[in-house]
Amino acid sequence: MTTRYFHASRSSFASVKDPYKVLNVDRNASAKDIKKAYYALAKKYHPDVNKEAGAEERFHDIQAAYELLSDAEKKRQYDQFGAAGMGAGGMGGMGGNPGGGGGFNPFAGSEGIDFEELFKNAFGGAGMGGSGRRSANMHRVYRGEDIEVSTVLSFLEAAKGKSQTITYSALTQCTTCEGSGLKPGRSRTTCGSCGGTGTQSQLLAGNFHVSTTCSECGGSGVVINRSDACSTCHASGVVHESRSTVINIPPGVEDGVLLRVPREGDAPDILKSSGMRLENGDLFVRVRVRPHKHFRRDGSTLLYTAEIPMTTAALGGRIRVPTLDGEVDLTVPSGTQSGASITIPGRGLPKGPRGTSAGDMKVNFDVKIKRPQSAEETALLEALADTIKDSNAKRIYPPMKDNVSAGGMPSENQHHQRHGFLRDAFRRILGKGDDQNDDKTT
Repeated sequence: MTTRYFHASRSSFASVKDPYKVLNVDRNASAKDIKKAYYALAKKYHPDVNKEAGAEERFHDIQAAYELLSDAEKKRQYDQFGAAGMGAGGMGGMGGNPGGGGGFNPFAGSEGIDFEELFKNAFGGAGMGGSGRRSANMHRVYRGEDIEVSTVLSFLEAAKGKSQTITYSALTQCTTCEGSGLKPGRSRTTCGSCGGTGTQSQLLAGNFHVSTTCSECGGSGVVINRSDACSTCHASGVVHESRSTVINIPPGVEDGVLLRVPREGDAPDILKSSGMRLENGDLFVRVRVRPHKHFRRDGSTLLYTAEIPMTTAALGGRIRVPTLDGEVDLTVPSGTQSGASITIPGRGLPKGPRGTSAGDMKVNFDVKIKRPQSAEETALLEALADTIKDSNAKRIYPPMKDNVSAGGMPSENQHHQRHGFLRDAFRRILGKGDDQNDDKTT
């Protein structure tokens, strides 16, 4: 990760113009107003944006003015002594070595200006690459990564809710060294690559300092010698371990739902030191629900398809259907068609955050048309077709096992006798007497 900072040179403070005039703010302006003015002017005069003559010089004046006024101590010195207080000794060697030795340290006395933050705000979030986070040694709160795992439930388990044990692998703070990465009594040493700053800096044209996280210490500014490293975690401060967590899956959970378990994710992959606050990431459990053989769901509505014979559909009757809590009796109205449905209130899936109420159950009817398997069944259906005047139904002489002719087939008279008997029986069932027989001839 690369983080860029922008710093004024030491000499720029000694010859700085009136910072309030440069930023066009009042001497009593708040820090928020100063920052707002700076962002607006930096956006306008940045050399990458403004190619006009003098824009780069104006930009450096703006930067120097903001770095002065954004630092409470520097601002106090300027307000009390003016530009004279900005000399080499006016701020105790500001920007240099307080003891008077050594060269200019761009990180001393100030964090500087986070260039990622500047461009995020000034240029609509476009930035100049990277995530805009500061290097590790500038933060005191560290959070581990989140973990996502899956668990599979049956349809009924998801409907009723369940306590489920989730086993997974996670980074955990080493208990041997308590996250320090050190053997007992040992200590870390200053990183030789970055001198303890946690960053490696390059000076570019125009006083731009491009800072990258030190690859040797990972931004911490310190390293652990191999002889001082913890033998359990090998100086990493964390170890991989198998972890089990019991979660309460709420009733009525749907397939694909993601449940969050706070602070059960990875520990931060960083060495612990004083002043740090470490937080585990979160555990996310993706719930997968196996399909049921008979039930489906539409939100909190439980769907079930009941197959019924055509006779029950035509005449009406009672059937038993399964629910989430056992079977119930259901009345089928006469004349029920395929695709018709009946709703049973309160027999659906739990709904609401606590599942204290339930949706409805919807029973859809699938009327099964029976194919006749015998002469009697065929004769019955033909007689029914005659009774309801269905002229489209096919008519045949079905085979008969009794009273057959010498050739093995029923006589035409025998068929008509049986057919007429069944027809008359249907007419009586339907409430029609002989005097209502439309087929009588005078």
